[in-house]
Amino acid sequence: MNEQRISVETRKVELTFTSGEKISGKLFLQLHGASLCGPQKVGEVLNSEEAFIPFQHDGMVELINLEQIVSVDCEAESEFDDLLLLGEMHKIAIETTNSLLVDLKAYVNLPTGNNRIKDFLNQRKHFLLFVQGDRVVYLRRDKIIKVKDDAA
Repeated sequence: MNEQRISVETRKVELTFTSGEKISGKLFLQLHGASLCGPQKVGEVLNSEEAFIPFQHDGMVELINLEQIVSVDCEAESEFDDLLLLGEMHKIAIETTNSLLVDLKAYVNLPTGNNRIKDFLNQRKHFLLFVQGDRVVYLRRDKIIKVKDDAA
């Protein structure tokens, strides 16, 4: 049998589901992400074409359905790219399907030059990256009910 093993590392995250349940554990990341400049980022895993991802918690590995996740919270240090700071910063409040209201920052610097929060939210990604202090929060776009931009 020809077994191929892919080198991986793990990243501590907290998942919040549509039910409101939260669990902490580890996501598996490949050592070379799509950007080819280091390990895969959590956002790359969340925005892949896969519907289920492996997640380790409580000493076991389960497959998690990405459609049931509202948010993924992790340390910004390993996820945040300083190039994001070149974008226009928007302070926003978001209400999600599980009634979570969160004050966040979004940095918008899209190739088309459209730097409105509306343009950011309409990207064709499953999960969008927001900043909250020293944390990064990925929110599933289709679980966002409404957004209030403080600048609006």
